[in-house]
Amino acid sequence: MIYRLRQLAGATPLRRNIGMTLGRQLLAAFAQLLLVVLIARELGPEGNGYYAMAILIPTMLANFLNLGVGPATVYYISRGDFDTHQAMSGNLHLALVVAAAGMVCALPILLVWGEEIFPGIPSSLLYLGLVSFPLTLLLAYLNTILQGLEDFKAFNLTVLVPPYVNLAGVVIALYILPFGVAGAMVAYIIGQLVGLLIVFSLLSRRKPTLALSGNDTLRSGYARRILGYGWKAHLSNILAFVNYRTDIFLVNFFLTPGATGIYVIAVQIAEKLWMLSQAASTVLLPRLSAMHQNPEARLALTNKGFLVVSAITAAASVGVAIALWWLISPLFGEEYVEALPAFLWLLPGIIAGAGARIYSNCIAAADKPEWNMYSSIGVVTINVVGNVLLVPKYGIIGAAWATSISYIFNVVVKFYMVRKTISLQPERESH
Repeated sequence: MIYRLRQLAGATPLRRNIGMTLGRQLLAAFAQLLLVVLIARELGPEGNGYYAMAILIPTMLANFLNLGVGPATVYYISRGDFDTHQAMSGNLHLALVVAAAGMVCALPILLVWGEEIFPGIPSSLLYLGLVSFPLTLLLAYLNTILQGLEDFKAFNLTVLVPPYVNLAGVVIALYILPFGVAGAMVAYIIGQLVGLLIVFSLLSRRKPTLALSGNDTLRSGYARRILGYGWKAHLSNILAFVNYRTDIFLVNFFLTPGATGIYVIAVQIAEKLWMLSQAASTVLLPRLSAMHQNPEARLALTNKGFLVVSAITAAASVGVAIALWWLISPLFGEEYVEALPAFLWLLPGIIAGAGARIYSNCIAAADKPEWNMYSSIGVVTINVVGNVLLVPKYGIIGAAWATSISYIFNVVVKFYMVRKTISLQPERESH
């Protein structure tokens, strides 16, 4: 698999960037696993549920209000249309406007309906989560400038530092100064703040490369171009995020924070099995896009990637399931044993989701990204309806069933979509 990925990567700098990014994924996953274990063991299922729901607020707002600025920034920076300082000024202005709008909308909702939307969750934790939202959004808007510049060493640093600062803060908050869930939330906020400071430092060192000034006219044109491009990717991202977090939200809504805390463990471990498909997608997408004149070869490579990624993900799933059978109690505590059956029922969906990600790349490379959005609408609908029907009766097992069914639907639909790309008219070169 590694040899095949190296062949696909091509140039040495690209291989090096992929290697750095994969290394960052593994290191970040290690920090996140330690965070999950420490918070779960020290706070218990109920406290873990409180933390999960409080963290859900900034991540949900940042995803809903991202507006596609990240991918649009990468696109325009890599083309050389804007330099570092113009992008930094424009994205900072956009982030402040969007964050202010998000806070203005979210705060009254929490004040009036917070207890109904997040039953059983202390309001103080929800407000802490809301405080971290502007930092999360601003970090997402700015570090993509480094990605667009292909400075992956700096980009990976800004992504890797926050979870480790968060981890250190959680250790202090839970073991040295026992501040409980609130302390863990403050540690999360500090992690985001440190990452943001690093981004500012790295970007500020770069000299302007274009002669244009950052006046209001330019900023208006910048925002128009960024948002005009970004919304196309944003709708699919929203649907993907909703699908990934629907089950957690509905488990807390229908059950208890304690049940949510247990189910979150199953979800967090299961989603780590997607690292391979994410890494493979990074390598395969540009190669598949380059095959626009040869759809048969594109389909053949997609099928190979699908089989390899699905097989390795399935094998890894079996290994992790066996390991969890022995380690879940020593790592997390006896109260989390119920997470194991939910994890096992999530695995069919995780394997299907890994393969579906490869299919999604082929569809996007065939210049039909809207097909992925159409499939996502069906996936979200099935997931929501399934959770509503199954969670009240079957608890977290029902949530796992609904999630796996929705992911299996996704891969089946994309199986047919991918084959339909073979009949599309190949894109002609423009001269």
